[in-house]
Amino acid sequence: MKLELTWAELARAAGGRLTKGDAGARIDVISTDTRRPQAGGAFWALRGERLDAHDFLDAKSAQTYAGWVVAAGRLKTGAPTPPQIVEVPDTLKALHALAHFHRKRFDIPVVGVVGSNGKTTTKEMLRAICSRIGSVCASHGNWNNEVGVPLSVLEMRPEHRHAIFELAACRLGEIRELSRIAQPTIAVLTNIGPDHLESFGTIETTFQTNSEIVAALPDDGAAVINADDPWLAALETRLGARAVTYGTGPNCRVRIEEGNFLVIDRHRVALTLRSFGTFSQYNAAAAAAAAWVMGLPPETICSGLQDHTPSMMRQEPLPHPSGAALVLDAYNANPASMRASIEAFYEQYSTRPKTLILGDMKELGVESAKFHRELGVWLSQLDLKAVYLAGPEMKSTADALSAAKPRFEVEYSLDSSQWSSKISSSLTSRDAVLFKASRAMRLEELAKAL
Repeated sequence: MKLELTWAELARAAGGRLTKGDAGARIDVISTDTRRPQAGGAFWALRGERLDAHDFLDAKSAQTYAGWVVAAGRLKTGAPTPPQIVEVPDTLKALHALAHFHRKRFDIPVVGVVGSNGKTTTKEMLRAICSRIGSVCASHGNWNNEVGVPLSVLEMRPEHRHAIFELAACRLGEIRELSRIAQPTIAVLTNIGPDHLESFGTIETTFQTNSEIVAALPDDGAAVINADDPWLAALETRLGARAVTYGTGPNCRVRIEEGNFLVIDRHRVALTLRSFGTFSQYNAAAAAAAAWVMGLPPETICSGLQDHTPSMMRQEPLPHPSGAALVLDAYNANPASMRASIEAFYEQYSTRPKTLILGDMKELGVESAKFHRELGVWLSQLDLKAVYLAGPEMKSTADALSAAKPRFEVEYSLDSSQWSSKISSSLTSRDAVLFKASRAMRLEELAKAL
């Protein structure tokens, strides 16, 4: 991060006022985490659901930072303070205002990636492509919420030729807010499925929320949409020439073909990926379509996709002493991503005995039991060695499997930690094991223990 601002300029951009310090002093970096102090920078005191950063403003912090950005009236009288103080009405809104101001300093292609599944992988694939021709600013990990997006935008620097930001939401209107900060010139919509139903309520609301990015585009902005998704396909008529479609249909601008090929603007290229499965092909096609909109040639797109390496806990291969293939795909899970992950794993390791270790799919609201039950019915039809199910929500899956009387072993527990010895002792060099669950289930701990 290199903001190249004075404290007076920062205060003005954030909608606050400098109440202490040198207005002309320079500030380049901000921090929102006291555990990772940026010496000489500004500490931005945010209030979260469980913690309020204002409570951690002590003498040590006053010595570490060049200044603080705080909510008006929150400082204790007589307490130690750093050289500069900026007071704002609301520190989160002030962070958004600063990021909005910073984004307007750059005239480069900016991509916003939204959707129920595949956002992070699509973003990373597009980053790999764009990195072939120059420096890229992209969201760190899954910095995709009301704090992560502005912090990602503030990383933009003059040497960047492209910027790629992942935007996620749990409520109607949130993508609109994040789009105002990132100001994308290109939108990528991956798919619409039953995620965050606890807050969205319906898939229709999920679609409406993710579609908010389209309204935020400039008049000449393009929207990259998955034409095989029934919700997103409807946007093509509305957008006309601004819609850039990808999928398997013959009229898609970027087309997925059998045998691992992509057709990009009539150029047929081999699709060589380090990740596997149909959903990986869709992510690659989405990234290719966005890169093509930005004017990158098919050869560069193909080379960039070959460069991409799966992120941690997203089809991450793990070694095992027995030689068994362990695949950790447990960063998150919803009904669509759970099934897509299992199908990809099933296809990739078709000749091996396959074990599934699955945990709860969280935030599905009142329909959680239904979705978990449907998963159990579907699993019962597969040819598997064993299925291990963990978590209170997976009880519905276990009951459905029990009723179906599958020919493979089924084990259920609220906690997965007790399975390490049993699973490890049963593995051979031929086995393949998939770990899939919502992040809250922490299946990576079991995977690492193995």
